Amino acid sequence: MALLMALFMVACSDDDDAINTNQITLGFENEAIVVKENVGYFNVPIKIAGYRNGNVKVNVVATPVGENGAVEDVNYMITDKSVQLLSENDTTDNATLNIQIKTIDDQEINENRSFTLEITSAEGATITTKTIQITLRDNDAAFYEKFFGKWDMTCTNHLGNTVKYDVVISGPTDEDDPDYENYLYVTISKIVSGLTANTYFKYSFDKATRKGKLAFDLEDTAYPIASYAAYNAKWVWVNFDPQGALLEDPIDAEWTIDENSAIPTTLEFNTYGGTLATYEFFSQNPDYAGIWGYYNNIVLTRK
Repeated sequence: MALLMALFMVACSDDDDAINTNQITLGFENEAIVVKENVGYFNVPIKIAGYRNGNVKVNVVATPVGENGAVEDVNYMITDKSVQLLSENDTTDNATLNIQIKTIDDQEINENRSFTLEITSAEGATITTKTIQITLRDNDAAFYEKFFGKWDMTCTNHLGNTVKYDVVISGPTDEDDPDYENYLYVTISKIVSGLTANTYFKYSFDKATRKGKLAFDLEDTAYPIASYAAYNAKWVWVNFDPQGALLEDPIDAEWTIDENSAIPTTLEFNTYGGTLATYEFFSQNPDYAGIWGYYNNIVLTRK
């Protein structure tokens, strides 16, 4: 009886370790992915196609890409580079085996870093997509989203009075959106004849100098800041000199990140000798135009 039990246990152990012999394939689900440097743990999926009659074992190796490539155990860590899918989990002809990676946030401004994962061996399957390039996107220079939130806008109006408006800054969070890190969405409450202005700031940042700019989007009639639907009247931002001539100069605020990589809480806009104004026109009569208001000494302060 003891001998029979020992033989039974050996047989079970052999079955548990048995490698798949069915015709199945496996490979990375994507050829390239981008993740933020501070994302922490994330999975890189390997897709397995076909029913299995045994285990599938996979080994991977990581290699930096380029002169400034991501280095294992410096910029990221891989939980396990030898993984397997047991036959007991064979409930469908499609399965996923994940390589778990943890990013290391270095708190330094740098260019994006990349590395490749390569499947070096696959027991029990034929390899299809063998490599994937993973890019760690530097989040320490991603100040774009840090401007999101509530601000106060104070300025001097055409009567010489100091006025204040509520401002909300937002924008897309999807890095594939063409506006991401290019335009901030700005809402200024009741600035245009009691109407709320929906406008844009052009956004830019230079990693080398650690400086950036926010600029009012001037004369963009495709995106009027406000309108009176009843009269088809719309307003856009323009820059006028003291004599009323249009200027091409931007109205922008320069900003610099501090030693703690924090954005400023106060932004002062430069009108370059001109004045930010709301320029009114009627779509029914394009030749008609007028000025509604002037704004100087424009300052944004974080609430």
